[in-house]
Amino acid sequence: RKAAAEMRERIIATLRLAGARGEFSASRWRELRDRTADVAISTIDAFCLSLLREFPLEADLDPGFQMADETEVPRLVDEALDRALRTCRSVARQDEHVALVFAQLGDRRARKGLAALLNRRIVAPGILGRYLSSGPRDLTVAEAAQRGAKALLAVFESMRGGLDRFLETGPLHPSFRMLLQQLRDLERACTGVADIDPTAVQESFRRVREHFLTQDGEPRKQLPPRYKKAAFASAADWQTHKEFVVGYAQEMLDAHRAWRRDLNVLVSRGVWRMFRIAEAEYRRTLDARALLDFPDVLLKTIELLRQMEEFAQSRFRLESRYHHVLVDEFQDT
Repeated sequence: RKAAAEMRERIIATLRLAGARGEFSASRWRELRDRTADVAISTIDAFCLSLLREFPLEADLDPGFQMADETEVPRLVDEALDRALRTCRSVARQDEHVALVFAQLGDRRARKGLAALLNRRIVAPGILGRYLSSGPRDLTVAEAAQRGAKALLAVFESMRGGLDRFLETGPLHPSFRMLLQQLRDLERACTGVADIDPTAVQESFRRVREHFLTQDGEPRKQLPPRYKKAAFASAADWQTHKEFVVGYAQEMLDAHRAWRRDLNVLVSRGVWRMFRIAEAEYRRTLDARALLDFPDVLLKTIELLRQMEEFAQSRFRLESRYHHVLVDEFQDT
C-alpha cells in the first residue's frame, strides 16, 4: 500500500515537472492534472477489494463484509484447525490415507502444513491435484508397504550370502543390533499372511539409510564413523561388511527413493482430504463473522469477473471505466 501511494505521488510529480519544462502545453497539463483522480493506482488486493465493495451482491457477499485483520487471521486459522483436526482424527478411523498422515507427520507437523496450505489456497488445490494425478492411482497403503519391504530385502538377498551374511558380519554395537532385529521382524512379516505394518517398513528404511547413506543422503564410501574396526568380531568381518555397505549403498538409495515416492503419493491423498476439511472449517469461521482474508479477496474477485451473464451489465461499467491495465511485477501476481 505504501508503494502504491508512492507510485501515485511520483507519477503526478513527473507530470508536473514535464509541464513546467514545457514538454506539453499548459492546457494539456491542466487536462491531465484534472484527470489524475481517474487513475487507479493500488495493490492488486486493494483493487480487488474495491470491486467487491462495489458489487457485493453480484459477488454473493454480505454487503457489510469486513477484511479480517492480519493479526486476527492466525487466531481464526487456529480455531478452524482445532475443529478440522478433530474431524480428521475421526475420518482417520476409516481413511487409511488420513491415518498415514498422522502416522508420518504427527499432529504438530500436520497442523503446520494445513495452516500453510490455507494461506496458499489460491494455488494449493491445483498443485496437489497435479501431483496426485502424476502418481499411481490404485496404490494402497498395504501394497506400498509390501513393495517397500520386498525391495529393501531384495537388496540384502542380492549380497553374497544374503541377509544372514550381512547380519553375521555386522558390528557388535547396540545400534546395529536394533537394525538386525528390525530386519528380522520385517523378514518374518514378508513371509506371513498378514499385512505389513507401514510404520515398521518406515523404521527399517530409516535405520538402513543411516547405515548405508551419509547424512546428506549420499552412498557411503566408508562404514559409519561409529563402527570402528574394533567393534567387529574380526578384521575379516569388518572388511566383508564394509564391502557390503559400500558396494550396495546405491541400490539401497534407489530402494529408499522408490519407497518415498510411493509414500508421498499416499500421504498426499490424506493431505488433500484433510485440506478440504480444514478449508471448509475455515470458510465457516470467516462466514460466521462476515469476514474475508486476502486470498478470499482474490478468489472472490476472480469468481465475480467470470460471471459473464449474471455480471454482464456491471462488467460493461468496468470496461468503460478501465481502458488500460498496467501490472507491475506480474510474475508475482
